[in-house]
Amino acid sequence: MRAQTVARIYAETLLRVADRGEAVEAVDEGVGVLAATLREDSAFARFLAAPQISSEEKRALIERALGERLPPVLVRFLGLLVEKRRESLLAEIAVAWRELLDERANRTTATLVSAAEIDDETREAIRAALEKSTGKSVVLEHEIEPAMIGGVILRFGDTVVDGSVRRRLGEIRNRLRRAHVASSDA
Repeated sequence: MRAQTVARIYAETLLRVADRGEAVEAVDEGVGVLAATLREDSAFARFLAAPQISSEEKRALIERALGERLPPVLVRFLGLLVEKRRESLLAEIAVAWRELLDERANRTTATLVSAAEIDDETREAIRAALEKSTGKSVVLEHEIEPAMIGGVILRFGDTVVDGSVRRRLGEIRNRLRRAHVASSDA
């Protein structure tokens, strides 16, 4: 079974348990803290991934280090992951958790990438157009990537709209190459 599928199953289980305990908001905050900890503390991530460290040691550290910062249901869930040797899926489970909450709220996240800052009015117009076309509430994230030269790239769901100058220049280059090859054949 693919890691994403397994991560989704674990995230769904966590959501059902959090729902039963009416702790979805607390667990959501805890998943955010946990994901940030994994990103920022490479030693913790390596510790969790280390197969030579026993499950008992990992659970004890999780209890000590995160027991006060995370809701009890999430600490128990982490213990289950460690017991089942699925701790390596933690980052994917956090992503699947966010996707489940977004689905539940009829919300999607889109990423707008540009070479320079884009004004709020333009970002709002893009967000509104996406909401109209998707029928969902859209959270628009903006990333600046100076290497793009110009234009924008918009990613949402499985869709990528590439309006970058780099892509357009690549298309022109390919057309010129094809035209050169065609003229050489004549």
